Amino acid sequence: MFSSSSFNHCFRVLLFFIASLSLSFFALAQTNLKYRLLTGYLLNSNATLTKGKPTLFVFEQDDTFKQVFQQAAPTGKRKADAPNFDREMAIGIALAPTKTPPKLSISRVFVQDSTLTVRYIRMVDTTVTKSPLQSPAQPLLLLSIPKQTVLKTRLVENGKVIQTIKKRDTN
Repeated sequence: MFSSSSFNHCFRVLLFFIASLSLSFFALAQTNLKYRLLTGYLLNSNATLTKGKPTLFVFEQDDTFKQVFQQAAPTGKRKADAPNFDREMAIGIALAPTKTPPKLSISRVFVQDSTLTVRYIRMVDTTVTKSPLQSPAQPLLLLSIPKQTVLKTRLVENGKVIQTIKKRDTN
């Protein structure tokens, strides 16, 4: 039979193993983020887009945000929804202009291991394909999330990773 000292040793090893395992699961945990869609913005004409692919933008400051997005002319009493850069960061997804723009919707935004992942769905808009627009429309999604410390941001369209960008050093 076991002596009390060997039992205590086995108990400590088991406890250490369980604690280590739970910490590793904690490190792998995904944190879902609440987001809010920002409306009333257009892409600036001088903004650089990735040719043939969606372009991902991540903004932590108002001045860089305004270099890429501008407020659209107000319609009615509604103004553009401005991000609060003291507490939020803004994420932009822009596609090349098209006469038959797709429907875009955010499916999930989460952080895991300092990587921000933005998942969205892109669907063909069948209401527009029957009567295409006269001038190309700029499909885009713009959202704000609570400020995060992220090293990389990954864009996932319909389950496929489209783009991954690394945070630039500001030093």
